[in-house]
Amino acid sequence: MALYFSGRKLLKTFSTYAPDERNRIDWRVYEEWRDIDEGTTSRCGIEGTCTVEVAKGISEKSMSVLKEVAGVTLGLKDVWALKYDVEQSIGREINWEVTEKSTKSFRIQPPKCGRSALTVYQLFRVYEFTFLRKKWLTFSEDKWVRLPTRRIEERTNNHDAMPDTIESDPACKCPQPQPEPTFDGFMHLSFGTIGMRVPYRETQAGFELQIDRHVIHFGSDDLPTLMRSLEDGIDIAVDAALVPEPLRFLGQVEEATQLLGRMVKWVDEVEAAVPEFADPVVSIAISTETWVAEDPTPGQALTPDA
Repeated sequence: MALYFSGRKLLKTFSTYAPDERNRIDWRVYEEWRDIDEGTTSRCGIEGTCTVEVAKGISEKSMSVLKEVAGVTLGLKDVWALKYDVEQSIGREINWEVTEKSTKSFRIQPPKCGRSALTVYQLFRVYEFTFLRKKWLTFSEDKWVRLPTRRIEERTNNHDAMPDTIESDPACKCPQPQPEPTFDGFMHLSFGTIGMRVPYRETQAGFELQIDRHVIHFGSDDLPTLMRSLEDGIDIAVDAALVPEPLRFLGQVEEATQLLGRMVKWVDEVEAAVPEFADPVVSIAISTETWVAEDPTPGQALTPDA
C-alpha cells in the first residue's frame, strides 16, 4: 500500500535508448494523490451522498502516445516491451491497460446535530518524457536535438480516505452544543491497496482512535514503547464495518468481515520524512475494548482487559 502524502513527489528520472542509440527518451516520473469524490459533506441529520469516480489504467489517447513512443521513436516491438523497461527503471508494477470511467454513489448519514464528511483519494502516476535525436556530424558538446516534452497519466489501484465526523456542528443550531474534540495527530491504517488516515488522542492509559463515529481505545503498561513501535508500523486486524463503504468498494473487499493490515503514526512528508514500514514489533486487533500490553517485547501481541 502506498502511504498518503500531499503534493507531488518525483519518483524517478531515467533514459531509454533506441537499439541504434540514435534516439533517446528522457523520463521524469511523478506520483501524486488526487481527490476523486464529489458531494461528501452532509450535516444536521440530513442524508448526503459520496460519489466516487472509478477508473484504473490509462486513456486511449495515452495509449496512442505510448504506441508512437515504442514503435516509431524507439523501434520496439510493442508497448509492452516499453512497459517492461519502465517497470524495471522505476521499481513499480504499472498498469497501461486502457480503462473506462464510471461513478458510484454511497449514502452518508450525519449525526442529528453534527457533520459527516469523507474525502477519497486515488494515487496518480504522471509520466513526462522528452524526445531527443542524435545530431549528425557535429562537433558541438550538445550532440542531441531536443524535441517537445509529452505527458501521460496512469490511475493506479491505490486509494486513500479521510473520514471526518463531529457530533456538534454550529450550523445545525442545536441547543447545548458539544465542544469539538481535540487530537494529537493521525494514524494511517492500510489494508493492501486501500488506506485511511484517522485522528488519535493520547490518554493517561494509552490512546484513542476516532474512526468516523467510533472511538477505539488502546491501553499499555509501557505506552512509550508502543508509541515508538507505531513510528515503524504494527500489524492490525480491523472489523471491516469500521472502514468507509466507498473505500471497501474501491479495494474490492465489500464482502469481508475483517481486514488485516498495518497501522503507522502518520506525518505528512511535507513536514517530515515518513519512516518506511519495518518488521512488526507488536500486533493489535482493533475492537471496542481497551487493550493492554502484557509484555511489550517484539512479537508480543496485545491482549484485552478482563
